[in-house]
Amino acid sequence: MGLTRVLAVLLLALQVFAAQASLCVPTQFDETVTLDYVNDGDTITLTDGRLIRLIGIDAPEIDFQFPALSQPYATSAKQYLSQRIKPGQTLLLAFDKRRLDFFGRTLAYVYTQDLLHLQELMLANGFAKARVYQNDYFWQCLSKVEQTAREHKVGLWSHKAYQAKLTNALSRDDSNKWLEVRGVVTGYERKGQNFELNIDNNLVVMMSQQDIGKFSNILTLNLLESPVIVRGKLYFSYGKYRLNATHPSQITLENTP
Repeated sequence: MGLTRVLAVLLLALQVFAAQASLCVPTQFDETVTLDYVNDGDTITLTDGRLIRLIGIDAPEIDFQFPALSQPYATSAKQYLSQRIKPGQTLLLAFDKRRLDFFGRTLAYVYTQDLLHLQELMLANGFAKARVYQNDYFWQCLSKVEQTAREHKVGLWSHKAYQAKLTNALSRDDSNKWLEVRGVVTGYERKGQNFELNIDNNLVVMMSQQDIGKFSNILTLNLLESPVIVRGKLYFSYGKYRLNATHPSQITLENTP
């Protein structure tokens, strides 16, 4: 197949991603608003001055002061979103449990009038990752959209910077960073009020007693020796790397039937 043919097929695939019906649709919308402009891949500004942070996704960060230091795909993510929605366009908002974030931005699931879900578009086309920040109504739905893009190496998933790290590649420089780490479950045990999941005997995923019930579908006998991707803020303690898991979105089983 020639290069022109390959590029045509890839373009068609992206158009299909962009045009497919949304999977994560609420039963009702809370507000009808008007777009002023797109800030970046996961933030927009409305004509009433409000900043809207798209719930459930995390797009690469743009360094507006030093653009060359922006994360890979950051500018492309903004450009893609800017192509999908235009200033003056009517949008629909659906809220979750928490309405504002720490910076005072309004948190919402955002849709066009023909019910295209902006979060899904960004994930399906590889311009953002799924990530839970307290609000999680659609987390499973969004995770499935991301997983498809990841498996097909769409967008940022084709870039080395976004591949999950192996446990033997972790270093002290990774401390206090939110990371994705890939490994195999080598054991698990209860330690006092905590439950510990061991990955490659080098990384410990810790869950508190109050959170353990959220992981009931993951913590089964079949988990032992299973390949997983875990996500969280890494730290080093008692000779091992550790991260705290408070939500099931932080653990993904790979290659499951």
